[in-house]
Amino acid sequence: MKPTLEDGLRALREATELAASIRIELDAEYLRAIAIAEALPENQSGADKTWVWRMEHAFREHFKRLRPL
Repeated sequence: MKPTLEDGLRALREATELAASIRIELDAEYLRAIAIAEALPENQSGADKTWVWRMEHAFREHFKRLRPL
C-alpha cells in the first residue's frame, strides 16, 4: 500500500502527542561536561568560528567525489 499525505500527517500528529510525554533526565556528570564545553574559548561569543564553514565545505567536497564500488 502506498503511503498518502494523510498517512504522513497522521504520523506527525501521533509523534507530536508522544513527544509531550518524553522526559530526558540529564545527570550531573553530563551537565558538567556541557558546562566545560561551553566555557571553552572557541565557544565564546565573538570567537572565530570560520573553521566550521571550511570543515563543512571540505566534508561536502569529499562526499561529492565518492562513487559507489
